Order: sequence, then C-alpha cells, then structure tokens
Amino acid sequence: MRNINVVVVAGSILVLAGCVSNNSPTPENMARNTAQTAPADLQLACSSAAATKFGADHASALPVSSSAVDGGKYQIMLEAKGQRSSCLIDQAGTVLSLEKV
Repeated sequence: MRNINVVVVAGSILVLAGCVSNNSPTPENMARNTAQTAPADLQLACSSAAATKFGADHASALPVSSSAVDGGKYQIMLEAKGQRSSCLIDQAGTVLSLEKV
C-alpha cells in the first residue's frame, strides 16, 4: 500500500509539473510594456519647459506619463504645482506644444 501511495504522489507531481510553462514572454513582449515611452532626456526637456512657462520650481515639474505618437514625436503628461499639462516634443528635443489640460 505504501508503494502505491508513493507512485500516486510521484505521478501527481509529474502531472502538475507539466502545467508549468517555461515559455515566459520577454519584458518587451509583455502587455504592460507594449507602449513606447519617451526617452528620459525628452521627458526632462518637457519638464524644464513646463517649469519655465508655468512658473513652477524645476524640481516640482514632473512627467507622469508619456507615449510615442506619429512621426517620431512624443506626448508627455506633466504635473507641476497641482496642474497637469501636455507636452508634445520631437526626437531632437524641440518642444512643439505645451498646454495646460
């Protein structure tokens, strides 16, 4: 009887081990990483422009989100002094628009 229990337990372990997948997606293929974010230097350029335009302390104008848009441009959402703003910047670091939202 004891040998049968060992066989049953061993068989159960093998069946459960077959349910585990070793084919985890790489970080760039995970759903949460599908959107391309703006490079850090472009986010900082928008933060600096927002601080200057809206009279905020440079340390308090922070990017809260960013995403790639058409033509190699990035849309960056910022928060400064409790106000949100939207910054459109190109790959060269030229701020194309900066408006409160």
